[in-house]
Parts: sequence; C-alpha cells; structure tokens
Amino acid sequence: MDAENILSLERVPDSRLPGTALDLFRAGIEHLSCGDAGQALKSFKRLVEIEPRFANGHVGLGIAYAVDYEIYPAIDHFETAAAIEPRNFFAHFKLGQLYFKLRVPQKGYDAMARALDCATTLNERRLVAQLIREEKQRERNGLARPWWTRPFSMGALLAGAGLLAGILVALFTHIH
Repeated sequence: MDAENILSLERVPDSRLPGTALDLFRAGIEHLSCGDAGQALKSFKRLVEIEPRFANGHVGLGIAYAVDYEIYPAIDHFETAAAIEPRNFFAHFKLGQLYFKLRVPQKGYDAMARALDCATTLNERRLVAQLIREEKQRERNGLARPWWTRPFSMGALLAGAGLLAGILVALFTHIH
C-alpha cells in the first residue's frame, strides 16, 4: 500500500460523519501510512461499527486486512464498500489490486474495469492503467495458469471418469 493511494482515500471522507468517525478514519489512515496494520484494523473496525454504511471505512478496513494478510475479510470489505457505494473508485481498485496479487487475473480485470468506469481524475486512470500494464507483463513472463471459468470438455470428463473407475477396480481387486 503506497502513501499516495492512502492519502487519496483520505480526500473522500463524508462531511456528514460524526467527529468520532472522522477521527477514527484519519487514525486508521495514519496507522496504515506508518505500517501499523494492527492499530489500523482497530480504528477501522470501530469506525464501521459506528458507521456501517460508510464505504470508505470498509475500504480502509479491507486495506488493513490485506496488509495483515487476512485475505478473505479484505475481499469481503472491498465488496461491501462497492455494494454500499457502487461508484467508489477505491473499492473496485483495491479489490482488483488484491485479485492481481492473488493471481486471480480475470476477477482483477473485472474489478479494474469497474474502477476505470468510476475514475474521476487522470491520476485514478493512471493507477488503473499502471496496474493493468504490470499484470499483463506478469502474465507474459509467468507460467500459464488455468482460468477455471470454462467447463471441462467431454473428453476430459470421460478420461477422469475412466481414471477413477480404474483406481476403484484396482482397490477392490487388491482388497479381495
């Protein structure tokens, strides 16, 4: 998590939030920028308890979870933020960034397309373009990975069933 993204997140707080919630949001941002994910988690958890409909609170909590290597809660909070505020750039951007890091490229590209649709500044468009470029480069230099989105072919299913039948026959003949 780079400071530029954290500070960009800070520019979006809702002025209708009570002072306590804004203080927790700012404290969470400060803890993240200092690399203290544990304290950031505490601040953002308390924030979303107070203001569960504050999308950027969920984004901050998702970032803190991701930094703390708690992937599933991070994904959940990015998705919650996007559900609360579908036009929230950072909800989609951070979700896409996390999917790219997890090597789930199709979900990453989908989230980045939504982020690009929500981008309101040139800098936000650049951030998306940069991450997509980096992912394309990683794909060119890495091993081919299965997409797991296409169904198996009939031949593959028959081969798998035949292999399973052979194993079962071998087990039953060995037992008797």
